[in-house]
This record gives sequence, structure tokens and C-alpha cells, in this order.
Amino acid sequence: MQINDRLLDVLRYELNKVGLRTTPPVLDEILLVVKDDKPVAYIQEDGYIIYSTLSSKEDALPIPTIVNQVWEMERAYQEAPHMHIGSVSKYRKLIEYNGIVLAARYDGDGQFTFASWQYMHDNNAVSFGHYFHKNYYSAAKADFLYRSGLADRSILFQLDELSIIRDTLLFRGMQDSALQFKEQENLDNLLHRVDSMLTLGNEPLLVAEIEMEQES
Repeated sequence: MQINDRLLDVLRYELNKVGLRTTPPVLDEILLVVKDDKPVAYIQEDGYIIYSTLSSKEDALPIPTIVNQVWEMERAYQEAPHMHIGSVSKYRKLIEYNGIVLAARYDGDGQFTFASWQYMHDNNAVSFGHYFHKNYYSAAKADFLYRSGLADRSILFQLDELSIIRDTLLFRGMQDSALQFKEQENLDNLLHRVDSMLTLGNEPLLVAEIEMEQES
């Protein structure tokens, strides 16, 4: 997938949340991720990440999760058609199932807004909107899965259960000296995902019916 201006802006916005920034693309579209002017990682056009030997594990930990999500958001947005309903035509339809649609709108400044709606009137209107601002893509996908019936809310972990899982992962990462490099990398990625879920769990995820658009 080509690295375009929108992808770059979203990537910079997400990296900035964790204190990282990028330099402009150079050398066959390789992006340099830095912290305090020190190289942390190199990101290729296909999203492949090469870590700098000068970076700390703590600085590098969030990068794969951020890159995977940004590349997924951009790919989904590029391939999505515009919503056929005039009141929400600024959105692109990512997926629909069982009368529920998940859509995305790019707002500029590196930020997507995602929305899930229920179709009304022979799919010619939508209502009961749940909105996810500032690139909360994972939360939007989860909301779509539950609203459409593709997933059961009972499979969700509670926040206290996630905290236990996080502590267990941290303990193993610090104590298990037999971990191979790939195992350590997978553990770090999982730990960052759990941290993101815990952070997200403290945010107001659903903001219903607050957009200016007339949904029906």
C-alpha cells in the first residue's frame, strides 16, 4: 500500500500520543520514527518495521500496534464506497451486516471518525448512531460486532480481569529468561494491546446522537 499524506498524518497523530514522531519519507519510502531525535524504528511502505539498535524496548513497544492499526484503517478507507444516504454521504461504508453498518469519515489532522448505525426505511436512512472519534477504530469495530450480532458481549474481559492479565504478562516478561526473541516480541505486542484496552476502558467510548448530520 502506498504511503500517502493521509496515512502519514494519521500515523504521526497516533505516534505523537506516545511521545514519538516521524521524519519525512526517504530511501524508498522508509519512515524514521524518533524520540528526542534518537532513532527508534524504520517503517517501510508495506508497514514492515525495523527497530534501531539505539532504541529502548519501552519506546519501541507501541509501534507495531500503531502501525498495524493505521495501515488497516487506511486500507479499509481506500477500498470503501461512499454511503448512499445523503445525510451521511461524507462517510464511507466499511461493512454492513444484519441491518447494522460501520462507516468512516476522515476529518483531517490525522483523525478518523467511525460510526455504526442501524438501517431504517429499506436501507434509505440510518439512526441510533454510535460515534468513535480520534481514531478509536478498535472500539468501533467491537461495537459493530456486538450490535450486528456477530459477537457476544459475554466474551469481553472486564477491566479487573484485563489488569490481572497485564500483571501476568509483565511478570513473565521480566522473569522468564528462556523467552526467545520472537516470543518476547509477541508478548510485548500483546501487552501493549492490553494496555490500550485498559486505557480505552476509561474513556467515554460511545457518544450517541451527537453529530450535526441528520441521520434520517
